[in-house]
Amino acid sequence: MATTGRVVSVKFLGFLQRLAGHREASVEVAADATLADLLDALARSYGPAFASAIFRTPGDVHTHLRVFVNEEEAQVTDRIVTGGEAAQVAVLVVPGFEGGSR
Repeated sequence: MATTGRVVSVKFLGFLQRLAGHREASVEVAADATLADLLDALARSYGPAFASAIFRTPGDVHTHLRVFVNEEEAQVTDRIVTGGEAAQVAVLVVPGFEGGSR
């Protein structure tokens, strides 16, 4: 039995906005979708450059990628639709910094 889809509002921050061609998108996902499902759908929609910005290899998210659901940082295994309400999702790539002590 298929689950009813929900629309998720996605905000692209940083250079992901440039790769997507816009700041926001509405994406329909299954009611039981995870963030990984959403990221896969976005990668398919926006093409190889966008996918490379999100994934090191298919299904393996870059460590510098941060995803927020309803303004709280979330893991890719987290569901994005809870309590019957569609979530607000922000996808951000945090630039890597070299550091350490001398």
